Amino acid sequence: MRTLTSVLSVMSVLLLSTPGAAQDRAALSTGDAASITQATDRFAAAVRTRDPKALAAFYTEDGVLYPPGETAVKGRAAIEACLAAFPAMKDFTLRIVKVEGQGDLAYVQGTYAITVLPRGASEAVQETGYYLEIRRRQPDGRWLIAVHMLASHD
Repeated sequence: MRTLTSVLSVMSVLLLSTPGAAQDRAALSTGDAASITQATDRFAAAVRTRDPKALAAFYTEDGVLYPPGETAVKGRAAIEACLAAFPAMKDFTLRIVKVEGQGDLAYVQGTYAITVLPRGASEAVQETGYYLEIRRRQPDGRWLIAVHMLASHD
C-alpha cells in the first residue's frame, strides 16, 4: 500500500509542480476519461485472447510494468516477452475505481481478478488485487500506459 501512496504522491508532484500548472493544464475531460476506459476494456479483451503483441501496444515504448511480486519490466519489447510467458488464463477482469488527470497525464486505479492454470498444475488458481496505471496522451490522442503496477491481495 505504501507503493501506491508513493506513486500517487509522485503523480501529484508531476501534475502540479510546474509554475502555473494548475492554470495551464486542463483537468481530464469526460471524453479523455471515456477513451481511457475504452482502452482498459480493449486491454482486458487482449489479455483474455492471450495476445502479447496487442497487449504490449498499450504501453509506451519506454513503459514500465511491475507484475505482482516481480522486478520491473522495462520497455515495450520486454513487456511483450513478459506477457507472452504468463501461464494460460481461464478468466480476467478489470474494474476501474478512479480515472483522473490533467493535461497529457492521467492515472487509473482499479482492481483485477485473474484465474490462471499454472504450468504443471491440475487446478486453476484465482488471484485478485489492485492496479495503478500512469497514462500519457500520445500525439495521435491515444492514452498509453507509461507505468503499470499490479499488487495481489495477500
